[in-house]
Amino acid sequence: MAGKIFKKIIALLIFLLALAGIIEAQTSDRAYRVDSFSTSSSPVVDIATSGGSIEFIGHPESTVQIEMYVRRGSRYLSPSDTELPDFDIIIRKDGDTVIAEAKRRGSWGILRSDRNISISFKAYVPEAAFAEGRTSGGSVSAERIFNELKLATSGGSVNVKDVEGVVDLRTSGGGINIENASGDINARTSGGSISAKNLVGEADLRTSGGSIRLEEVSAKISARTSGGSIRGSFTTFHDDIELRTSGGSIQVNLPETEHFELDLRAQRVNTELRNFTGEFERNRVKGRIGNGGPLLAASTSGGSVSVNY
Repeated sequence: MAGKIFKKIIALLIFLLALAGIIEAQTSDRAYRVDSFSTSSSPVVDIATSGGSIEFIGHPESTVQIEMYVRRGSRYLSPSDTELPDFDIIIRKDGDTVIAEAKRRGSWGILRSDRNISISFKAYVPEAAFAEGRTSGGSVSAERIFNELKLATSGGSVNVKDVEGVVDLRTSGGGINIENASGDINARTSGGSISAKNLVGEADLRTSGGSIRLEEVSAKISARTSGGSIRGSFTTFHDDIELRTSGGSIQVNLPETEHFELDLRAQRVNTELRNFTGEFERNRVKGRIGNGGPLLAASTSGGSVSVNY
């Protein structure tokens, strides 16, 4: 018994030490280099890397600060540790555009000195910046960007929080997480799930390989998946809602609503119909509640549709 307790204590200490290392690793004093530029309040900031992560953080100042991090495995490197002869590194300002890019020269090789090196960027930018980040091998994230945001990765997740304006998010190999977003929101993933909380405006969300979770949504929304379920909780229902999946169930929670339209298709449809006019069958409901209004369309070929309001 005492041995088990001792092992648990050791495991906890290891976890806490690892967590402390992660927190320390994320601080600016671990940066390989730091570049600062004076800009307007809405510059263009374009960042690209082939093997690391990208993070945008909005601030109220008219400056852009680019922090570049270099890692070999889990260890952060400094200029005294290594040079980067196999990378083309560009960090510069051109007019009101700030560019940061890390690109490997040539092709991968087993004897290359940079084969275990990844280069990541963290950018502090004006909140009204046009921000774009692209990576083939890591995650991308942003918070407090209130203009236009484009994030793309081939091999990681996408995470955004407190963003407004035109938001375009794409990944081929990970999930997408959105929190507190308003405007025109477009999200695509081929290999992960989508989670969205507190959306306002208009959103188009699509995944080929995962589920979709919607919380506290007040947006006109289209959400589609080929391989998972959809769960949606809406705080207002003033605009059309379209939910479609080929491989799971759909569950919708609406606020108290007296006038709207329904188009529901599934192996089984579960809902309470009050003041309803239209077609009602076990696997199909189409018509209007009250005098009609915004449309709730939900369809699945592989499960049920349940609507509560």
